[in-house]
Parts: sequence; C-alpha cells; structure tokens
Amino acid sequence: MKSLLPLPVINKESATDLRASINQFQSNLNAVKALDLSIPLHEVLLSHLLIDHVDEVTRKQCEMKAVSQGVTELEAIIKFLEGKCQALELIHASQHPRNNNRSGISKQTKHPHVATHSPCIDVSSSGKQAYSRG
Repeated sequence: MKSLLPLPVINKESATDLRASINQFQSNLNAVKALDLSIPLHEVLLSHLLIDHVDEVTRKQCEMKAVSQGVTELEAIIKFLEGKCQALELIHASQHPRNNNRSGISKQTKHPHVATHSPCIDVSSSGKQAYSRG
C-alpha cells in the first residue's frame, strides 16, 4: 500500500510527468489486484490512511497485530484503536484524579478586581457634550 499512495506531485502541465504518474499508479494497482485480497480495496486504503495518522507506537502495535492475523479489516483496526483509546483514558484518569468536592463543582479562584474609570458623557446646560473622567 505504501508504494501505491505516494505518487509524485506534478507541479506544472507536462505530458511526460503525467504519463509517468499514470503508469506508476496502474503498475501499483495491478500489483495490489494480483494479491487477490479477501477484503475490498477501499478498506485496505482507508485502513492505511487511518494507521498512517496515528502515533508511531500505536502504528507499530497495530501493524504487529495485522502481521499476526494477516490483512486486517478496517473494522478490526477501528476496534483496536478504540480499545487503546479507552485504556489510555483509564490510565490518564488514574494518574490525574479529579477534584473530589461534594458538590461536583470546582472551587472558583478569587481574583482581585481593579476599578477603572471610563469616560462619561456630561451634558452641560449649554447642550454641548463634554467628556470627563468619572
């Protein structure tokens, strides 16, 4: 799969570059078809995309599981990742217990407030508006 997805980027219009990219893609696609996979190609591609976007440790764990079971189905990968996520959440929760006050509401920190004066409009008897600091 890794050889199928990273095709060269064509930055300018070029028949030679476009032909080379098409030929590489078709060659890789034929190689994948020759594998006669038991699962649909779109699941293999989506699995690869998903695995490619997780951290290195998780990717290694998932790939080791895939090697031991043959080609892994997308649903199995998602279940594996969900299980790992739940385990990490439990580990995090046990390492960082929440503030356990009775009401379930955390205490608010008191901050001193500084009074500021904003400009006020003073309408004098002449009808003109003047700004003064209140």
